[in-house]
Parts: sequence; structure tokens; C-alpha cells
Amino acid sequence: MILKRYTPQERQWLIACFAAYTAAYISRCNLSPSLDAIAKTFCVTAARAGLLPTCFALPYAMGQIFSGYLADRYPAPRLMAAGLLGSAAVNVLFSFCHSFPLLVFLWFVNGCLQSLIWTPIVRIIAVRFREAVRDHAAFFMSLTLIFGYLAAWGLSGLLTGLLSWRAAFLISGLVTACISVPALLKLRGAQDTSQNEDAAENRPASPVSRASLSRLFLHTNLLFLLAACFANGYVRDSITNWAAKLLMDTQGIDLGSAVGVMLIIPAVNYLGIRLGQAVHRKTGGSVYTASAIMFGFCTLFCFLLFPASPGSFVISSALLVMISAMSFGLNPLLTTLMPMLFRDLNRVAFSAGLMDACIYIGSSFSGSFAGFLSDRFGWTAVFLSWAILSLMGTGMVFLAQRAERHPD
Repeated sequence: MILKRYTPQERQWLIACFAAYTAAYISRCNLSPSLDAIAKTFCVTAARAGLLPTCFALPYAMGQIFSGYLADRYPAPRLMAAGLLGSAAVNVLFSFCHSFPLLVFLWFVNGCLQSLIWTPIVRIIAVRFREAVRDHAAFFMSLTLIFGYLAAWGLSGLLTGLLSWRAAFLISGLVTACISVPALLKLRGAQDTSQNEDAAENRPASPVSRASLSRLFLHTNLLFLLAACFANGYVRDSITNWAAKLLMDTQGIDLGSAVGVMLIIPAVNYLGIRLGQAVHRKTGGSVYTASAIMFGFCTLFCFLLFPASPGSFVISSALLVMISAMSFGLNPLLTTLMPMLFRDLNRVAFSAGLMDACIYIGSSFSGSFAGFLSDRFGWTAVFLSWAILSLMGTGMVFLAQRAERHPD
């Protein structure tokens, strides 16, 4: 069993990180099943309702850069505690709010708080896990995408359908707090990187010097990777934010049926992550080649969605699920393994923050911009935007690989 390769302390930290980040998803991915109900409550258009995911994604994106800077310098569990417990409190407040502008403000604050969670986890994996298990830990953490979305969508969809969207956010906040506290207590020992474990002699030492920002941006392939992250974020979270409404509008189904399809998406996303892991292994551990292949599949499925969407519910739903699976399969490659390439520069957490930031900048466009496209031109225009951005992502990864081979 692969977990036997970990030291006992590494196993405990991995499980605690997994639980903590799953809890984070519960208090931020609960919006999608409730978005249509919120729009109806406040009588707003899809474009205006899209302000909620947009106003989450923008501060989350910018906050990733700031939290990456902090995570390279300060104890990771403290940053995670502020993000998790603060996000839980915001969800509870959200459930009692009776003003749409105030909802937007609260979800903006939630984006700020949630940005404090991921980069500390990447930092823990980079400096507290041995090289022999680091890649596996990265892919294992990506499974939080499955469990987190499944828990968030299932809980929020069920409570919104049975009770109300307010109940969905209240319970989501409480569940996040209950999961976070024991996980954070377990991670307290991971904050001091000077304390070595039994197998510490096998763990590469953290680099002493830290590369300057000018070197990071001007003399590495980081900018190409950031563009690829933007593309993936737009495609991935267009489906995350709009799957329920998209299916109801294009296929004429009710919320219950749409949520049923949405609950299939996390299961297939798991297969996408496993596919990304298999491709990474088959390409000899080349994160560039693996990412380009996954982007290529995503582009293909996006183009196939054009003729399928107006006709068959089954085929269009299957393609939608496959696009989501490819974009989620890219996630561990882009947000965890790519930042590890900058370990020798001592910029793991900061580069992870930048990459996750660009994913969520793309995500911000998937809110209001995708909502605008659907209002003005229909969902076909949204599908076209997915295809274009996926193709762009493929090109950016190839350019990043070329830039690494031929540095300035």
C-alpha cells in the first residue's frame, strides 16, 4: 500500500491536510447549487448573480500571491486556521443576509479568507515530506477536489432543495468548523521545519537563498505557466459555477435532475485526476508533456460539445462531465507539481500562490463574463470560449517547456 511509504508523522500530516482542504471546499463550493435560488430570491439576472463567484475569485486570486509570500516565512497552520475558521463564520453570516450587495461583500471576504489555505499546504508538502513521497502527496491532495465538491454540492443541493439556500450556507459553515479544528490541531507540529523526523536524512534540505522576483518573472518560464493556469481556471470553474443553470437552460430539466448530474461530475473528476497521474507517470514524470496532453483532450471535448448540446441530453452531459474531468486532472499538475519546479529558487509557496491566483483570475471571468455570454449570445458562446482557452493552455505549456530547455 502506497501510504506505507510515508513515515507515521507524514501520514498524519497528509490526512490532516486532506481534511482541512476538504473542509475549505465545503464553505466555498456550496454556491453553485444555490446560485439560481439566490438569483430568484433577489430577482437578479444571471450576469448579476455571476458577481458572487467573480467577487470570490478575484480576492482569492490576489490573496494567493500574498499568502504564498507569507507561507514562505510564517507558520503554515496559523494561516490555515485564520482562513478556515474565518470562512466558516462568513458562511454562517451569509445565511442570515437579506441584501444582495451585502451577499457580494461577504463572498468577497470569503475569497480573501480562503486564499490563506492552499499555499501553506503546498509549503508543508514541499519542506516536510520526503522527495520519495512528495509527488504522491500532491496527487493525493488533489482528491480533495473530488471529496470537497461532492460534499459541497451534495450538502448544498440537498439543503437548498429541501429547505432553502440559507440553510445550505448555515450548515456548510458549521460543518467546515467541525472538520477544521481537529485537523488544525494535528498540523501544529508541521509548522517548525527545523524539527526533523526519523527519516529526515532522506529529505532534501530547504534552499537557503531565495530568488529575486525579477529572476523569477524574467528568467524562468513562469509567465507561460501562469497563462496556462488562467485558461484552466476559466474552463474548470465555468462548469463548477454554471453546471446546474446550464443544464436547466439547455436541456429543460429541473434543479433535482441538474444536481443529480452535478453529483456525477466529482466521481468522473476523480478519473480525470487519475488519468493525469497516469499520463504524468507514462511521460516519465514530465509535468509539461502531461499537462499539454490533458489540455489537448479538454480542447477536443469542448469542440465536440457544439453539435451535441442542442440534441442529446446524455451526450451533452457526458461531454460536459469529461471537460470537467480533464480540467480537474490538470489541477494537481499545475497547482502542486509545477510549483515544485521552483524549489531550488526557494519560491515554492510563492509560485504556487501565483499559479493558483491565475487559476482564480480565470475563474473570476467564468462568473460574470460567462454569465454575460449566456445572457447575450446563449450557452454556445460559452462553449466556444472554453475551446479557445483550452487551446491557448495547450500552447502555453509547450512554450513553457521550450523556455525551460532554452533559458535566456
